[in-house]
Amino acid sequence: MTIEFFIAFHLLLQLSTVFGAGSGGTIGAGEQAPVFLEPVNNVTVVIGRDISLTCAVDHLGPNKVAWIHLDRHMIVAIHQHLVTRIPRYSATHDAHRNTWTLNLRGAQPEDAGRYLCQVNSNPMITQVGIVDVVVPPVIVDAGSSASHITVREGLSLTLTCRGDGVPAPKVTWRREDGRPIFIGDKKKEASSEGDSLTLNKIGRTESGAYLCIASNGVPPSVSKRIWVDVEFPPMVWVPAQIVGLPLGGSVTFDCFTEAQPKAITYWARTTGGPSDSDVVLLPSRRIHADSTSSGYRTHMNLTIQSFDVKDIGTYRCVAKNSLGEAEGSVQLMETEPEHSNNEMIVDVELEDVQSPPTTPQKTTLIPRSTVRPSTSTWQQGNRVQFISNNSHSTSRQSTIRSSGLSLLPRWSNVMILLAVTKLLLL
Repeated sequence: MTIEFFIAFHLLLQLSTVFGAGSGGTIGAGEQAPVFLEPVNNVTVVIGRDISLTCAVDHLGPNKVAWIHLDRHMIVAIHQHLVTRIPRYSATHDAHRNTWTLNLRGAQPEDAGRYLCQVNSNPMITQVGIVDVVVPPVIVDAGSSASHITVREGLSLTLTCRGDGVPAPKVTWRREDGRPIFIGDKKKEASSEGDSLTLNKIGRTESGAYLCIASNGVPPSVSKRIWVDVEFPPMVWVPAQIVGLPLGGSVTFDCFTEAQPKAITYWARTTGGPSDSDVVLLPSRRIHADSTSSGYRTHMNLTIQSFDVKDIGTYRCVAKNSLGEAEGSVQLMETEPEHSNNEMIVDVELEDVQSPPTTPQKTTLIPRSTVRPSTSTWQQGNRVQFISNNSHSTSRQSTIRSSGLSLLPRWSNVMILLAVTKLLLL
C-alpha cells in the first residue's frame, strides 16, 4: 500500500462517527464492487481562475466519495458535504452521470498539488488528479538593478533582474534601440540570457536603455527598463584649425564635442593675455553661435558675417563638465583678394569627415602658453582652409592638410604657405 492510502484512511477514520461508521464494508454475494468509470482529470490553471475535478464512480452502493488534498493532508469534502473551512471549495453530485465534482474558485498557488478521490468501500479504491496553478512572470524590484544607473567609462557594470512566477521565468536582456550587446571580450550579441548581464570595460557607445524581459510561457511577459549613463570627461574635435577669409566674407566654424554628464559649451576669443582673460562670445549683429545635441554628442558652430580686420584672431570652443574640460581652437586670418580669383584646394590626404570619430585617433593638448591640467582635445591633424567665396562653413569644404610644415598659428608659417601657393599657380 502507498503512503497516500494510509493518509487517506486515517483521515477518513476521523470522520467515521459523523458519516456513519461501517456504512462501507465488505462486498456481499451478488453485489458489484464500486468502480471508477474514468480517471480524474488533471488541470493546469492560471492563478485566480476557477477549476473543477470530476470523479465518476459506478455501483457506489452505500459507500461514500471523499476528496482529499494529499499535499496538505486535508479532507476537502465527503459526498456533497464541505469539510474544509476554505469557502472557495464546493462539492456537487450528478446522479445521472454518477459523477462527484470538486469545484475551486479563484485558484491560488497553495491549491496546487495532488487531489485524491477515494471511495470508502472494503477494500477502498482511490485515484489521483493533479492541479497545477501557474503564475504569470513578475520582476521583483527588491532583487533587481535600479531603473537608472551611472558608471564611469572603462569600468565594469553588472545589471541584475530577478524574475518570479510559476514556472520559474527565463530572463532575456536586449537593448531598447536594437543595437548589439557587448559581452565578454566585446563580443556582439543581439540578446543575452540570465538573471544578470555583465558589461566589461563599458564604453560610451554602450549608454542607453537595457530591457530585461521575463517570460515563462504564461502570458503576459513582463519587462523592466534600465537606463545606463556612461560618464566621461569632455572631448573636442575641430575639423579646421586655420581658416583664411577675404574681408567682407562670412564663415561658420564647426566644433564637435562628446561628454557625459552633458557639458556646458561656449565659444571664446583669445585676447593674447592669460587664458582667464579670454572673452566669451555673446550673440551680436554679426556673430551668431548655435548648437545641437544628440545623446552625449553636441555640434557647436559659430558664424561670423561681414568679416573685418578686428575679427582676426583665435577662436576657441570650450566644453566643461564635472569630470573635466576640453577645448579646440580655430585661427582666423585674412587672405588677399587675389586668392578669390584663383581658388586652390590641395588635398594631400583626401578625407571627407562630417562628424567626429567614435574613438579619437589622436589626442593632443591645445598649443597654448598656459595649459589647464584637465584640458584636452582630439583632432585629425592640422587643417588649413582658404575661402574664396563670401560665405563658408568649415565642415563642408575640402582642406589643405599639412604633412610636413608645422601649422601652429604663426604668421611666418602662414606667409610661407601663401608664397608657395602663389608660385604653384604661376
